[in-house]
Amino acid sequence: MTSVPGVVVGVDGSTTAAIALVAALEEGLRRGVGVTAVLAYPGPGSWGDGDGDAGDPAPDRMAAAVLEQAERYVDEATIPVSAELRGVALEVRVRAGSPAPVLAEAAQDADLLVVGHRGRGMVGRAVLGSTGVRLLALASCPVLVVRPRAPGPEGAVVVGIDRSANSAAALRYALADALRRGVGVVAVTGAAPPPSTVGFRPLPAMTLAEVRAGLEPRVEQFVGAVVAEHRRCHHVPEVDVVVRAEDPTHAVVEVAEQRGAPVVVVGRTGRGALARWLLGSVAQGAVLHAPCPVVVVPDDTAPGHPEETDGEGDD
Repeated sequence: MTSVPGVVVGVDGSTTAAIALVAALEEGLRRGVGVTAVLAYPGPGSWGDGDGDAGDPAPDRMAAAVLEQAERYVDEATIPVSAELRGVALEVRVRAGSPAPVLAEAAQDADLLVVGHRGRGMVGRAVLGSTGVRLLALASCPVLVVRPRAPGPEGAVVVGIDRSANSAAALRYALADALRRGVGVVAVTGAAPPPSTVGFRPLPAMTLAEVRAGLEPRVEQFVGAVVAEHRRCHHVPEVDVVVRAEDPTHAVVEVAEQRGAPVVVVGRTGRGALARWLLGSVAQGAVLHAPCPVVVVPDDTAPGHPEETDGEGDD
């Protein structure tokens, strides 16, 4: 499937996909771009027994039938939307294949890929779905995971920061998204204090206040540098920095809840020891527990955004 610009969203006739489609239309409206709804379906012979393609309908006829069904899904999902959202250009495409690679390929040149969420739960794959989990790893563009949000006014966009190149990409995404929404940005860093013992031997314990005091100027410097560079070519919203001496996931989720965030933005990967936090805890933890939709941003590998190296270690 040829990749498309704008916003791409996966559809399959489910309620979750219908909600994701509406979110994609809202994103298209904010960005002034069109939306492409993509449905992946099993190819001829991929589900049958015995003689493979024998008795299967011709591929062209099958694709036409699936397209008709996909268009029906889209029509039903957009019945309740506003006239403004109906004005967003919407195209429906279908392709035989596994959903995750089909969607990832379709979104190679997209601004955003939107997927649905199955609700709260303890296991990432069960909650997000196998397609969503694979897309977080495969997609070359930011992925919006549509999570439920309580009614109310939109607060600031919350972005998780660990001072890596990927979190710089997440911050740049958050700055642009906040500007489209007309809100500010809150950059959040969480870092738990080091252990106070090794075996039975006590170590000099750092208080939470000491951890925060040592980390805060580094985070502010990092955020300030990214914002200053972004300001050279773009307007920037108001940016606040919050540093907490606690689990990074808990910090991001709690600040998002307190601030009434319309969206949480996190990097897909981190650096060194912090990569475990972002990939295993912050990105997946936000998808599991955030009180609002979550955008997972891949590293854009833009030049001039090296990772901060301050002796924290890479093991």
